[in-house]
Amino acid sequence: MSAWWTGGQRDDVFWRSANSGAMAKTRSKTGKSTFGQYGDIQATDPIGQPLLDYFTIEVKRGYSAYTFMDMMDKKETAAMQQWEQFFHQVDEDRKNAGLDAWMLITRRDRRETLAFFPLRMMSHIDTYSALRQCPHIIARVDLKEGGSLHVYCCLLQDFFDRVSPENFR
Repeated sequence: MSAWWTGGQRDDVFWRSANSGAMAKTRSKTGKSTFGQYGDIQATDPIGQPLLDYFTIEVKRGYSAYTFMDMMDKKETAAMQQWEQFFHQVDEDRKNAGLDAWMLITRRDRRETLAFFPLRMMSHIDTYSALRQCPHIIARVDLKEGGSLHVYCCLLQDFFDRVSPENFR
């Protein structure tokens, strides 16, 4: 992510946030905000902050027994699916940060890294047609707690290759 943001010049602009955003989550419960600690990724250099002013980023690794499709083919009486918990977490971080968008980055064992984000975010990306040329999924799923989720999913590398960081600066 840092290399994408800096045109290959740096690898230290973004890093995992302290305790994966636990401090911000705890403080949010008491109505307090915490700069730069929402989600799993923080800017370690101010030049990266514009990206995190646009959306919170949650990272999930492993979870090979679960897929996004679990939300599609679950029984109506099924418990909340693991992926729905992921989306709930990243959306809570987004709300607590006071932002409009989020990104969920996932990678199952021995698979490519995926990026999920709200479908409405596509209208903010100037290179929409370039990203749309890649393999992608556009999905709407109903959530256990009510409402629905409209997401766009693509390979994270395709996002980096086709979306300019300038869209977020």
